[in-house]
Amino acid sequence: MTGSNHSITHRTIVVNGVSLHVASAGKGPPLVLLHGWPEFWLTWEPVMQRLADRFELIVPDLRGFGDSEKPDADPSDKAGAEVHAADVAGLLDALGIERAGFVGHDVGAYVGQALGRRVPERLTGLFFFNCPYPGIGPRLAAPK
Repeated sequence: MTGSNHSITHRTIVVNGVSLHVASAGKGPPLVLLHGWPEFWLTWEPVMQRLADRFELIVPDLRGFGDSEKPDADPSDKAGAEVHAADVAGLLDALGIERAGFVGHDVGAYVGQALGRRVPERLTGLFFFNCPYPGIGPRLAAPK
């Protein structure tokens, strides 16, 4: 039944030498939900409740977020979209999932794009929303 209270399980999976927290729920075709910044898996909890009757939902905390390992104490350029995409591909391997659909919000959308470039054969579909705009930041008010 859509909207029913589905049980969410939590586990830690080591991928690329980093411990990733993963929340999961449901049965069906695998669907990975990738959070934005500064979020973690809980952002997706209402969506998980609504989709768990149709999908096996895999919702990781990206490295450095939530309950996943934070290998760098300070902000780091060692954890960009390509690194997160490699982690997510490794997560699919660890879970024995050959192909999955992906939904990416905010930073998760960047990760999904990198994943699509890296391993397109592993994706059944991609959906992105609230994608970051590359000009945001110190350049926002710059004339160019």
